Amino acid sequence: MAIRIPIRYITVFGVTALVATAVGIVFYLGFVSAAKNTRLLMSDQATVMINSMERNIALWLRPVHEQSSWIAKHVVNNANDIANIEKFDQFMLGALAATDQVAGIAFITPEGLSRRWARVDAGGVTEDWSTRPGILEWIASGQQRSNSSWVEPFFTDTIDKTILLHESPVHDADGNLLGMLAQIVPIEELSRHITSLAPREGMTPFILYGQNRVLAHPQLIYELNEGEATSTPLLSLDEFSDDILKRIWSPDEEQLFFLVTDNNLQTSGAYIDKHEQFYIYIYRFIADYGNEPWVLGAYLNTEVYGGTESERLVRALLGSVGVLLAAVIGAILLGRYITRPITHIANASRLVEANALDDIPELSSSRMRELDDAARSFNQMIIDLRERNLIRQTLGRFVPEEVARSLLSEGGTIQTETAQATLLYSDIEGFTALTETLGPTKIVAILNAYFSTMVEIIERHNGVVTQFHGDAILATFNVPIANPEHAKSALKAASEMLAAVEKQSFADNRLRIRIGIDSGQVVAGAVGAAGRLSYTVYGNSVNSAARLEGLNKDLGTYLLVSENTAKLADGVIALRVVGETQIRGQVDTIKIYTEDVS
Repeated sequence: MAIRIPIRYITVFGVTALVATAVGIVFYLGFVSAAKNTRLLMSDQATVMINSMERNIALWLRPVHEQSSWIAKHVVNNANDIANIEKFDQFMLGALAATDQVAGIAFITPEGLSRRWARVDAGGVTEDWSTRPGILEWIASGQQRSNSSWVEPFFTDTIDKTILLHESPVHDADGNLLGMLAQIVPIEELSRHITSLAPREGMTPFILYGQNRVLAHPQLIYELNEGEATSTPLLSLDEFSDDILKRIWSPDEEQLFFLVTDNNLQTSGAYIDKHEQFYIYIYRFIADYGNEPWVLGAYLNTEVYGGTESERLVRALLGSVGVLLAAVIGAILLGRYITRPITHIANASRLVEANALDDIPELSSSRMRELDDAARSFNQMIIDLRERNLIRQTLGRFVPEEVARSLLSEGGTIQTETAQATLLYSDIEGFTALTETLGPTKIVAILNAYFSTMVEIIERHNGVVTQFHGDAILATFNVPIANPEHAKSALKAASEMLAAVEKQSFADNRLRIRIGIDSGQVVAGAVGAAGRLSYTVYGNSVNSAARLEGLNKDLGTYLLVSENTAKLADGVIALRVVGETQIRGQVDTIKIYTEDVS
């Protein structure tokens, strides 16, 4: 067993020596490592920024790539309309509305006939591009390719801006080229976008196309002449006005080892004579958006960062002697006074760890503000924990336990989720007649006994009862409790539920139940009025499960399972095909199964 030292010994005898030693070491190491720590701080912030740049660029450009497949599919499905390409106007304008970053879309037929749609226009514009230089060669190259791609940035007089172009050859089912799909994304927003990501002064973000052309930079916000056509749409480093960025490929120091926090990042440093300062470059290559890789990075001004930190350290050192003396005297005089309430807090914390909230005594107040605040906060925490347990226990009686836990852990809100789930819907046979015969008091007793047994079975199989409706139960498997084997769990629960009503009575009454089960995509979340919400699920499978339950009456069965669920739960219980039916509200017929008890 490890040796445990009482805190009063540490405070009286240990703190005096430790404070004196620690203060000296801390300030010594602080001066020695100030520059390194500052650069590490800069590196962490730059790494976060570069990661954020990469994520934001992906979020900005990936939808364009994904949209190309969607548009191409629509064109292929409506290939007969290409001769009257104006019929695509409404669809293409809708695609523009879905992707704010796309300024325009064009479709060019193999003959060079172009129809283009711009965000500022209400319709499309048809033009003959067959005489434009390189257009027919570009279209011909699409016959040999099937993949979409980003091409090198270029200036287009169509919108008088430098753009990123995403191209997609569109082929029919026989491999014949129907045309070339082009989506244009202006690059001007990139500079504004990355500038907003810089966490503090002294850090300048940038994006290079290849190693020699500037794609995005804060200065481009002011220096780009957006209306001027040029054969060089991106400025080279030599043409660019940032003297610091020009030194990125000719640094004074390469691979600064103390800044290596990510294997995908590269670092270097350069002394800029003009500024008489040392700058650090941190950057990463990505190769997803064109023929040449992009360089995502930032350079850091160590003077802006380091000066502030060093001044703060010097001021701290000047007061260290007084702090040291006060600490030594305070450790001796206050040691015993401090240990008593700390010990009480420690003892109470052990009871919290053991979840013995009712056994924790109220902590006494202290004349020391921090200890008094700690005691009051601890006492309030215990009150809150007791209330939280009570709320959870009470709330769990009215909503599923997992929903109650989510409400408490997420501040009273439940996130809406979409998932593949299995729905179980059960109902009591002849319940209406039973109600008329027995009366309300007896019916409530029967339902309470029945529901207790059914809920226990459902929850044992990781299901959640999301709704009681009269005598009916709606249970979900895989929401809100994740369960990859949701279909199997639902069938096991159903089998046990049927067995339970066969074997036992409920408030001295025997019952029979009917169950319907279906699997599919559902949306689960809290719905209702602003002051009163209910956790529920929506989807075709909810309706299908209820309708399968109702079909039991017509087929003389007590369990009906959809083909969707049967496939997912293959072999968990013996099933046999009852037949095929069309579920109301659905087009196709489905096979339905029941439990094979032969």
